[in-house]
Amino acid sequence: MTVYLPNWNVAIDPEQAEVLPDGSICQEVTLVLLDEPRGSDTHRPVAVTLAPTQARKVAARLMAAATEAEREPPSQRAEGSS
Repeated sequence: MTVYLPNWNVAIDPEQAEVLPDGSICQEVTLVLLDEPRGSDTHRPVAVTLAPTQARKVAARLMAAATEAEREPPSQRAEGSS
């Protein structure tokens, strides 16, 4: 089953920051998908929290998918040829 969630938001919550042993700070990235416009109490948001490396992988896959989606579909002739 596919559920289409048309609205989304990305957030970095300062309370989710972690100080690493080297003194640097790592903050997780939260991706929130919404079924209804904000303020609607009929559906709850779906959220996933990602480490920065995971967020970069998701972003790269989204960019690749967007590039592929913008390409022209193969012509009928090319599909039918052997």
